Amino acid sequence: QARALIARALAQDTPLLMADEPAAGLDPAHQISTMEVFAALADEGRSALVSLHDLGLAARHCTRLILLAEGGILADGTPAQVLTPDLMARAFGISVWHQNTAQGPVFQPLEVL
Repeated sequence: QARALIARALAQDTPLLMADEPAAGLDPAHQISTMEVFAALADEGRSALVSLHDLGLAARHCTRLILLAEGGILADGTPAQVLTPDLMARAFGISVWHQNTAQGPVFQPLEVL
């Protein structure tokens, strides 16, 4: 059902697509392909505004992140600027691991601090 809703939104060919947790409930292959569709839209000059709680998908597929915490915007920038250990500890109380690989960045929350 989620994929059908995304397809319907894409068919409207709007300059801005907004999606709230579009990968939630999808299997990993469909999560990746969904985020690749949004990245392709951005490559075409369109905009995609996506809310995500999956920080790994955000790190890998988004060009800009806005981190909301403490009642407002805590950080705004590239994934490397926003998904820092200090900001993740402050916003979510977690430690994280990240690595740049040949396939792209990998980001993993590790534990509650």
